[in-house]
Amino acid sequence: MIGHQRNRLPHRSCYEFAEMLSMSPAQQLRDLLQRTIACIPPKEFCGVGVVVCSNIEGMPIEPLCAKAALPAHGELAQQIATCSLRTSNCHDGFQFISAQWKLLARNQYFAPFPPTDQRARATTNGNVGSRFMAARFGSLIESVLCTGLLSERDGLVVFVDGAAVD
Repeated sequence: MIGHQRNRLPHRSCYEFAEMLSMSPAQQLRDLLQRTIACIPPKEFCGVGVVVCSNIEGMPIEPLCAKAALPAHGELAQQIATCSLRTSNCHDGFQFISAQWKLLARNQYFAPFPPTDQRARATTNGNVGSRFMAARFGSLIESVLCTGLLSERDGLVVFVDGAAVD
């Protein structure tokens, strides 16, 4: 199904590609998540969480699907979509991406819990889900450039330093 959806992805001109390189990591993540949702059929959508990091070592993560290999082919948005299909046995958790925009780890349980003073900066009003809070708190980790999620309830949200950004 993902290969079929690939045809829906917008073609990027050299100008658009150069423009994308000038975007901040948060803007690039927003763009990546928009391309990812285009790869997921509506009936397959169950949410996506992504962490962009400069170093994955020491992250508070644990694989949810220990034997699941990283997708070997496709553009990054397609790889993330493949890891996020509802009908896949391995569709939950966060996908970890390097600062070079390569998939490092898939379907990870992500459990950041920052110190009290940092948590105070990242509090939210209202009810939110655990993926939302993991993304928000995770964006406070020093080696995390930004985090993002796609969900039915919250839509597309990107976090930097504990705050949602446009």
